Amino acid sequence: MPNAAGRNGKGTEQDLLGASAALDADDYRVVVAEECFNWRELTDSGLRDALDVLVEVLQPFADGRKAAFMEPAYDVECRPSVTLIDALYSPDGGLPRDKRALLQQLVSKCRCVIPDEADLPQPARVAEGSWREPSWGTAHALARAAMGRAMSCLLVPYATEPDWPSGWVTVTRTTEAGQDEVKLHVLRHPDDVPIFWRGVLTHENVPAEHFFTITEDAFPRLLFADSLRLHHFKGAYTEVLPWLVKLLGAIDDHFARMLAECGGDQTQVVRRFSALGLDISPESPNTKKNAKAWEQRNVRYGDGTYRCEWHGKRLWDRDRVHFSLPIAEHGDRILIGIFVEHLAT
Repeated sequence: MPNAAGRNGKGTEQDLLGASAALDADDYRVVVAEECFNWRELTDSGLRDALDVLVEVLQPFADGRKAAFMEPAYDVECRPSVTLIDALYSPDGGLPRDKRALLQQLVSKCRCVIPDEADLPQPARVAEGSWREPSWGTAHALARAAMGRAMSCLLVPYATEPDWPSGWVTVTRTTEAGQDEVKLHVLRHPDDVPIFWRGVLTHENVPAEHFFTITEDAFPRLLFADSLRLHHFKGAYTEVLPWLVKLLGAIDDHFARMLAECGGDQTQVVRRFSALGLDISPESPNTKKNAKAWEQRNVRYGDGTYRCEWHGKRLWDRDRVHFSLPIAEHGDRILIGIFVEHLAT
């Protein structure tokens, strides 16, 4: 199995180029729905707040490659009698000058997509919600998702229609053949971003050689040792991947907070992770007494060496992820130090 790892989850330049080729540099992941530009009912202060939210959510994706919006969005009435193109490029468009300049810059870094037949909006709904005709952007994101891509539709909090929740949802669409179901990510808040990238890993079964090109976005509170290798697990990559993403996500989201809330009570932390369907534990007293085994838990990262004294296990007898306590000098991030079948105890 190919090896791929980079400090902080970043792959080498060769890894990144390989990922770009595999995922296609034109394979944008986020589509900005036209509802994001609906500011018709907002007060001046509400408009400023809305623009701040839109910029905060869009900015990480507006790099010329990851995000797109639909060409018809330019004709959307975003303020009374003002279309988006006028709002962005005219000083009389009703947007504060500083906000207009920043949003103009971000939109210019998104690909402008001309709709085709597959993007024609058709009624859709989530769960038992109301059937609604989506915008061009939402319809386009659904069309791409239906082709097997992991896609996110940017629908900021002030976009109340459609009233779909943030995160991964199953959308029922009306089609010429009847109906189908499509898995789509709804992006409303900055905190939704890591959940999206974790879904990319599992939804598309990202190849092992590209795994570490996504980890920095998927697990922003974690550090990844250069020595990590996915083939060090006993299980095959396809078997390990869903568990690995779930475990890393839970460590990223909960471990430091749970330690603090439990006052360092390891038993309580273990129980809380068990409630999440995950088996983690600190090293046993016997392991700590075994100098050779204890040394195996030391991992170099940057200019320091850190002990990965906790581990998560996929099965009772195989596949371990060893990780550290929060590291103060790295902003209380947690080092993922070892992927292994089983270390000595």
